[in-house]
Amino acid sequence: MLREGQTGRPRQNLPRVVLLLFEVYDVEALQQTLGRIPASARDCLEEVVVVLEDSRDFSLPPSAPGSEFALRVHRGPRRTSGQSYGACRKGAFEYALQRGFEIAVQLRVGRHPPELLPQLIAPLSDASAEVSIAQRGSTGAGVSRTGRSLWRGLGGAGASVILNRLLGLREPDPASSYRAVSVHALRDIPFQLNSDGRAFDTQLLIQCRALGLRTQGVEADTHWQEGDDAWASLRAGIGAICSAIDYRCHQLHFSRRGRYLLDTGSQYTLKQSPSGSHAQIAEAIESGSHVLDLGCSQGLLARPLTAKGVQVTGVDIARSERLAQELGDFHERDLERPLDLPTGRIFDYVVISDVLEHLKERQQLLRGARRYLREGGRLIVSTPNIALWFYRLSLLLGRFEYGPRGVLDRTHVHLYTRSTFRREIEAAGFRIEKERVTALPFEVVFASTGRSSLVRNLAGSYHLLARLWPELFAYQFILEARITTLDEEAVAP
Repeated sequence: MLREGQTGRPRQNLPRVVLLLFEVYDVEALQQTLGRIPASARDCLEEVVVVLEDSRDFSLPPSAPGSEFALRVHRGPRRTSGQSYGACRKGAFEYALQRGFEIAVQLRVGRHPPELLPQLIAPLSDASAEVSIAQRGSTGAGVSRTGRSLWRGLGGAGASVILNRLLGLREPDPASSYRAVSVHALRDIPFQLNSDGRAFDTQLLIQCRALGLRTQGVEADTHWQEGDDAWASLRAGIGAICSAIDYRCHQLHFSRRGRYLLDTGSQYTLKQSPSGSHAQIAEAIESGSHVLDLGCSQGLLARPLTAKGVQVTGVDIARSERLAQELGDFHERDLERPLDLPTGRIFDYVVISDVLEHLKERQQLLRGARRYLREGGRLIVSTPNIALWFYRLSLLLGRFEYGPRGVLDRTHVHLYTRSTFRREIEAAGFRIEKERVTALPFEVVFASTGRSSLVRNLAGSYHLLARLWPELFAYQFILEARITTLDEEAVAP
């Protein structure tokens, strides 16, 4: 239920900011908070929303301090028992999305200093960050040696150190709930799948990290406690660490969490690992060759191939905004339709890398590719392995979840095992001459550049295992094949 309040002041060229107030238990505390908001932030606040956690009535007298704000009262659907920490924030974020705000600031009345609002809003206003986090000062941080201070320290500073280590962050105060978030970024975050409890904030931060959103810390002169007491601080710290471990287990595919199945907007990146598909395909292509890359996407393969003096022609349904400049030529074609290019049999290699699984007309594309290979030329084609050990275990546990990328990319229409993939290529008139396999993409799992010695050694060891038992351990299959017969409709160069 929403109730209209006073109308805000005229706004010109200002971001649409909504201030979400939590833990409002009395009118006096609310009035004090509103009265402390700096003048530089008042014009930015299009609405101030009091988010209630229970069914009690709440109203603000029109003559009260802060009545110049556009005040709203938001209640969740739980009218009797009240809402938990995370549930309140889910409802508030949904409200921010529905109203089309640009920036949402979450503030806990009586804890967070409203004087910091201008600094929190500034990084999002000038587009230097999508998330800003207030960093608590050392004042009152609990320097005494009482048991209460010790437990607060373990639940606060200690948890922050562990969180940063687990998640690869450099946030001085990741446990702070005083934040400003881009509402546009919230559209890409499945925050409704987050915890209804205190872990909500940690999970939201993890989602921001996974999406590559920019975060900026804002230093505060004061200190506040996020937990109601020492044990609450400790429980919140342990819960945050458990959320970080859960995320790492998700990345390693030991578990699958819908909240972390995020669409980054770019499904493929150039992998540097020698055991990955990009490096192995580039290695298989001889220097000075002419390559036709069908389904080239951004033209990622052209970058390592150009260094070998290879000329690459790309084909895809649309020209990517980030199309690699290294591509020698590009043709817009729908690969579900018969392949028709303004060229003849001039290519030494046709590459179809991680494309077949996206198509319904797979045989049509493979047969069409024969028309553009020189006599003696080779097809190099790759696809993920659905019979990977992890997916076998997942099915055993009754789990089979599609996501934004990987073997179970939600855009895949056909999945292959080793034998069915080889059969698909042979049925299109090719003779398989060489097979390669890839390791699990550890550099993606660990958000590594591929240059880490630990990641490279791990990938190398796994690659050996994949070569020994490809049906079970190979992440992808890469086949190199030659044409068995020439097409009658072939056109000489």
